[in-house]
Amino acid sequence: AYHNAEWGAMMRAVGLIPSATGQPGGKATGQKMTHYIQENGAFARACARLLAGGFALRWQAAGRGIGGDAAAKKRASKTKYTCEECGQNAWAKPGARLICGDCELPMITHSEGLL
Repeated sequence: AYHNAEWGAMMRAVGLIPSATGQPGGKATGQKMTHYIQENGAFARACARLLAGGFALRWQAAGRGIGGDAAAKKRASKTKYTCEECGQNAWAKPGARLICGDCELPMITHSEGLL
């Protein structure tokens, strides 16, 4: 998404300086943007207060990655069906009763005997 001057003004208001390079002098608007922290700006002051109060992040391994469990669950909810005659494939919920649109034959899964 394009980051315009209005977005840049909001960033500067909280002490983050928009920059295409992440360094002073970088273009302040564009498609791919990042920022750097304004020295003594609102963000830097808020961070200093948090850290002075003993704030710390607790990191924990995410296991298989963000969304890994959801992706595995989605894969498990789909079954591949194949027409034995023409090889046409379709994916549906386990137990679905599919008919090939070309051959008008029942489509089967590998567990049903497809070689």
